[in-house]
Amino acid sequence: MQPPKLVNCARPLTFFPFRTGKTPGIHSAESVSTTRRFSSPLLPVICSALYSLSVAPCLGQEKKVTEPLPVRAVTLFSSGVSYTMREGEVSGDATIPLAFRTTQINDILKSLILLDSRGTVQPAVYGAKDPVGRTLQSFAVNVTQPLDRAALLNRLRGARVEVKAAKSKGGDVTITGQIVSVESKTVILPGGAATVMDILNILSEAGLQSVNLEDVQSLRLLDERLNREFREALTLLASGADDKRRQVTLHFSGEGRRPVRVGYISEAPLWKVSYRLLISGAESKKGDTTAAKPYLQGWAMVENTTEDDWNGVHLSLISGRPVSFIQDLYQPLYLPRPVVPPDIIASPLPQIAEASIEDDPALGMPAPPALVRNGALAKSELRRGIGGTGGGGGGFGGGGRESNVALMDSMRQSVAAQATGEKSGELFRYDITTPVTLPRQQAAMIPILAQDVEGEKVSLYNADSDPRFPLNAYRLRNNTKLHLKGGPVTLFDGDTYAGDARMEDIPPGDSRLITYAVDLGVEGDRKATFSAAEKQSFLIRRGVLTVYRSNRSQTDYTLKNRDSKPRTVLVEQPYTPDAKLIEPAKAAERTPGFYRFSIAVPPGETRNLKVILEMPISEQTALLNGDFNALQVYIERGETPENIKAALREAVTRRRKVLDLRAQASGNDAGITEIERDQDRIRKNMSALDKNSALYQRYVKELDEQETRIQNHRKEAIRLRNAAATAEQEFTAYLDTMNIG
Repeated sequence: MQPPKLVNCARPLTFFPFRTGKTPGIHSAESVSTTRRFSSPLLPVICSALYSLSVAPCLGQEKKVTEPLPVRAVTLFSSGVSYTMREGEVSGDATIPLAFRTTQINDILKSLILLDSRGTVQPAVYGAKDPVGRTLQSFAVNVTQPLDRAALLNRLRGARVEVKAAKSKGGDVTITGQIVSVESKTVILPGGAATVMDILNILSEAGLQSVNLEDVQSLRLLDERLNREFREALTLLASGADDKRRQVTLHFSGEGRRPVRVGYISEAPLWKVSYRLLISGAESKKGDTTAAKPYLQGWAMVENTTEDDWNGVHLSLISGRPVSFIQDLYQPLYLPRPVVPPDIIASPLPQIAEASIEDDPALGMPAPPALVRNGALAKSELRRGIGGTGGGGGGFGGGGRESNVALMDSMRQSVAAQATGEKSGELFRYDITTPVTLPRQQAAMIPILAQDVEGEKVSLYNADSDPRFPLNAYRLRNNTKLHLKGGPVTLFDGDTYAGDARMEDIPPGDSRLITYAVDLGVEGDRKATFSAAEKQSFLIRRGVLTVYRSNRSQTDYTLKNRDSKPRTVLVEQPYTPDAKLIEPAKAAERTPGFYRFSIAVPPGETRNLKVILEMPISEQTALLNGDFNALQVYIERGETPENIKAALREAVTRRRKVLDLRAQASGNDAGITEIERDQDRIRKNMSALDKNSALYQRYVKELDEQETRIQNHRKEAIRLRNAAATAEQEFTAYLDTMNIG
């Protein structure tokens, strides 16, 4: 089914002058200024309004539009989105308009689901978000920027118009022709004042005629095409001013009355939860501890920030973190393309595109979330929710030692949970059992949990947070079979407000410590000491000596209970993955950052805790080129095993042999250098002597002997270097086979 089309009932556009009540003809400067200020910026908007009024009767010729479908179910996610399901009945071919905020359109285009039980879903139509300026430039009259009458008429140069103007001496005149121009002329008013007037020049059958623009009563465009495009441009300009809302029109095709559904994801505020925790342990008048269990209430806070009222809506709350993102599908994208001149060549042969040999699998449409199990909500669930209701009375803080029990009983009697919980895939779902009625832009608190829980009071001591006092804490065990979403917790101890706490998500069967106050009844102290290496071990692998040792650190905690009640104190010790816990043998629990040790401290007494951690440390030394002094230290130390000492002595002996051979080769090189330096001295002396002299002959003999010595040094250096290389190879092979420790 094609979307309905508007009937074209455009009428010729007529301009009306904005008069100030002055006499036609010559106006004062004040009247001219007032006219300019009023007419210039408002002309396009007023013309658009006049156009809307003129075509309003024609809209009735459009196909009948069905009322928007009411909201039946809403699912709020903790990722900042909501799933809205609308449901209703349509008859025959139906058109359903839905209005959304502009910021929601991308989510709608990404997630819209349309279901027609006995009909066919037709294309959904929405206005493209092409920039208004880009579209306006395609019209014959560009009204992208606000124009005054003079500028507008100058843009209409050449257009045929019919102008009605008032004569200065009374009466009206009608001029029909083409617009030539609008020019500004300075006129001297009586009294010597000057003003600027706009003169409209029109080419009529009688020739070129001029009329003061202030005297124009009406102006009508005679070109139907230009008149129509001018109206369309103004209408588009007016629609572009409303950038807050957009309409998506749905079309269903079928016969008879039948139900249809519409579902979509849209941005929504995060739903939140807060808790009230009543801690047991108040004493009765006889001094006995009450048997009342801790009691937990959970209240979900939801906001209806949509444009629709929720009337009897089935509400669900999803706890979890599904991935959600926004992709701009609404904005038209244009790819810049190069401008290439046409090639004058022969027509090419047609080409055939290759067919695909592998297709992507078709994607199925996901069904909307199930909001009601087994088709209807059980009446028993509607009445009782999650938590049962208890008897008893008593006011809030009504005085007396049994007020805590009375407070718990009163809360049990007053509040019943209005939600059922169940696992939904990887998420957890709360279905509100009572239909929710919530006007738009309103918020509500809904009880989703009212149940006895398990736990105990403890004191949590962390010397890095507070070196003196621990914190009052409560270990809450989640025995509700529900996933408790994280949120603030207000605690009541006895009949008194005890403090506020923050709670992370608690899966069923898990527990969390929540701290809510400073425990002034217990004082703590921490002293830390470090010790040297406790033990060492040695290992030689492939020529590398590794020495392992462990350093121990000791932390002493002192806890003094100054209260009249016993305390269970959890002491937090920083956890290091590489350190080994020596004492105590085992911690009560370990978190990613701490060990926790549980210490019972009776009233008025002091308890001590000693924590010893062992940190392994290793040092490595290469036997081939490591520090000789370090190796000698390990050989001489008494704790070094004898097999390690023997291996180190052999390695040192072999390494020294290599070094000695290299040193001897270097000594021969030094001898050659010394002889060559002496030969330079002799040659200089010989240059000043007679070759037949006895001294000259002696120098010749001495040079001959030195050359023989140089040759011997060179042969010995080569031999020594070869021997050093052989010794080094043997040393390396020896190191590679070492495996001692």
